[in-house]
Amino acid sequence: MQLPLIAVKQESVDVKSFKFDLAGMDFQYKPGQYIIMKLDVVDERNGVRMFSLSSSPTEAGYIMISTKITGSNFKNKLESTSIGDKVDIRGPFGRFLLQDYSKTIVMITGGIGITPFRDMIKFATDKKLNLKIVLLYSNKTPEEITFKKEFDVWQKINPNLKVVYAITRPEESKMKWQGVAGRIDAAMIKSNVKDMKNCIFYVCGPPAMVDVMVITLKNMDVNDNNIRIERFTGY
Repeated sequence: MQLPLIAVKQESVDVKSFKFDLAGMDFQYKPGQYIIMKLDVVDERNGVRMFSLSSSPTEAGYIMISTKITGSNFKNKLESTSIGDKVDIRGPFGRFLLQDYSKTIVMITGGIGITPFRDMIKFATDKKLNLKIVLLYSNKTPEEITFKKEFDVWQKINPNLKVVYAITRPEESKMKWQGVAGRIDAAMIKSNVKDMKNCIFYVCGPPAMVDVMVITLKNMDVNDNNIRIERFTGY
């Protein structure tokens, strides 16, 4: 598909969202899926990247991706794309999907790994699903929390949603942080999740973070069948 860029939004100190107009195209996807984008840029991956969709299927007329701006050739090209310019997008792909609404969904992530969870949470909130969701979201500083305003609003209108922001380096922030400090670990999970055996754990982020969280969950006697993972292998 060749989709035109219709909006760009700064989501946090180093994350931007890019909206693309579907222009009436019948693009059907499920919360948690991703697209493949190709830009006219020379780099080690021939200008191709995979992005989880941060928009929800309930947000009609467009799709959105959100990404950390890193200064790479690809990201510089994406940032320089003008409103109205068309971008090559393929998809949707992926099986990191919401399943088994009878169990509590515990989402564990850090940084830009939040993108598919924004999609899932927006969908569950809009559809008024009878689905309990606990989001444990880690960042180094409060300035790096992406989608915070939206999550705060959705918590007020969705009684089944609980969001916990964990800040690992509050001393580096210009803001005074009075929330949870520290990394997501077994103690933090236990203090925020009731009935561990009746939960499905979704873990998304860089491979090292995902691997640590999976080991942590297994050490807490979480069954493999109740763990879903998505590794973000490059930005």
